[in-house]
Amino acid sequence: MFRERLRYFILERYPSLDRFYLETDFSKGHMSEILRGVSSPSVTTLIKLADALEVEVKDFFVFPEENRRHQAMVLLEDCPEETLAMILRQLTKSAKTTTKKK
Repeated sequence: MFRERLRYFILERYPSLDRFYLETDFSKGHMSEILRGVSSPSVTTLIKLADALEVEVKDFFVFPEENRRHQAMVLLEDCPEETLAMILRQLTKSAKTTTKKK
């Protein structure tokens, strides 16, 4: 899943993998190994990839197309403050109600 997500972000930002290699400090061989699953990126590499792709590291591991919680996280990132405050109030109220039932 991570590899597909990484490839998605690269191709969303760059017209091709070759262009990504040319415009960043990542070697084609190392990235090829990561994308094929032959090697795993270090934490430092994950941070550098996120910076180069203008995403957060967590975005490599959040799959909104498969998980409702992840869908909510993605939507919350861009929602207005007022909406976020309303949602937090509702979730707090719901959590209190759930706790009382136990």
